[in-house]
Amino acid sequence: MKQSHKRFVAHFDMLGMKRAVFRNDNEAWGALCDINEAKKRIYRISIKIKNNDKIIEDRDRTFFFSDTVIVFTLSDEPEDLYAILILSSELFSNSLHRCVPLRGGLAHGEFYFNLDEGLFLGKPLVKAYGIGECAQWIGIVVDQYIAEMAMLYPIGDEIIQWNVPQKENNLKMEFVLNWPLIFRNNFTIMPVTIDAFYEAF
Repeated sequence: MKQSHKRFVAHFDMLGMKRAVFRNDNEAWGALCDINEAKKRIYRISIKIKNNDKIIEDRDRTFFFSDTVIVFTLSDEPEDLYAILILSSELFSNSLHRCVPLRGGLAHGEFYFNLDEGLFLGKPLVKAYGIGECAQWIGIVVDQYIAEMAMLYPIGDEIIQWNVPQKENNLKMEFVLNWPLIFRNNFTIMPVTIDAFYEAF
């Protein structure tokens, strides 16, 4: 891998976790453990790129802080983009399956870390937090750089533009991870009503 501090960074919030902790901390701890198990299962998956014999593995790192998940790649090569998009998608899907909704953002830029000291710093982390936190929904917003880079590879369909509801009660056109397309074969009932979708939560 090239020696660079440019990386892809994802920031996720587990929605409702604060209330869950006050309501039943054992249940909240169980949800956190479920998501961690999902992460470990995802890390055991080897990814093979379409039209390419390249296998992608061990390209990103994931950390949990209470109700926050941070994921970052070791570089910003195309393989790193594949890795963070797939890990983020799988983490999102597994979280929904366990009734822990996530709201997230993905961004690119200079990001520094020291794993021994547990130190993390960089504009993409702040940006990923900002674009995810502004959204009033369950989903993943990505920055323009990631969207444009994805269009260069066979993953362009998985990022689309969407009118994302904002916390200020307006809509903002953003690039988002198209998780209903990615996981379309996982749904047993189509279409899923809003009430049915949220009933589990």
